[in-house]
Amino acid sequence: MWQKLKQVKISKWISFFIFLLLIFSLQDAFFKLKFWLTDQQSSPLTSLVLTGDREHITYDVVRDVLIKQEDKLNFFTLEISDIQKQLEAMPWVYSVSIRKHWPDTIKIHIVEQTIVASWNQKTLLNRFGEIINVIPSTDDEYIALSGENEHSEQVLNTYMQLKQLIEPSHYRIAALSSDKRNSTALVLKNGITLKLGKEQKLERIQLFLKAFPRITKNYDINNIEYVDLRYDTGLAVGWKDIKKNKK
Repeated sequence: MWQKLKQVKISKWISFFIFLLLIFSLQDAFFKLKFWLTDQQSSPLTSLVLTGDREHITYDVVRDVLIKQEDKLNFFTLEISDIQKQLEAMPWVYSVSIRKHWPDTIKIHIVEQTIVASWNQKTLLNRFGEIINVIPSTDDEYIALSGENEHSEQVLNTYMQLKQLIEPSHYRIAALSSDKRNSTALVLKNGITLKLGKEQKLERIQLFLKAFPRITKNYDINNIEYVDLRYDTGLAVGWKDIKKNKK
């Protein structure tokens, strides 16, 4: 009887020690695996694949962002969200998507901003009317828009609507401005300013398109400075000071 109890106790202790040994082995394996996964030398990212139509965001720009990750350039520890935020914070970047491809590659697809206009001669506008903090170049051929920053989207929409109306008649808009009262004026490529005011802008452009051909038959358009369309029943033509110009 006593011998059997003694054998039972010994077997329990053996089982207990085996259990402890198993726990220790699992713990040791876990830390070794964790070290291997987080060690840059074990699974480093060594290949960058950059895609997307790009003019301003170069391979070197993206590589510099990755280098700043320092010891995080590991397949398992790389913080994709951090890289995405850094790249999307760049003015020329509209969106970024990032994927890791086993065993050593990171793939980054960049969509750059689609610029449609300069804004107040200081910044640019993308196709959504959002202000992009990039200084326009003198070589840029963007339409020149201006107005209050909070109304940038509205000004762009006004320009797009007027452009659709006026371009079939072979006129081209060089610049468009809107003041604090939302009063709009645009400058044509031929140098003539059209004063449209705050309301009925599309109707006033249509009036210009109907009346201006008759004006050009009787007058030299090179002497016209502006056409004021802010009237209920007509328009007014402002003439250049020819004598002043000759001086």
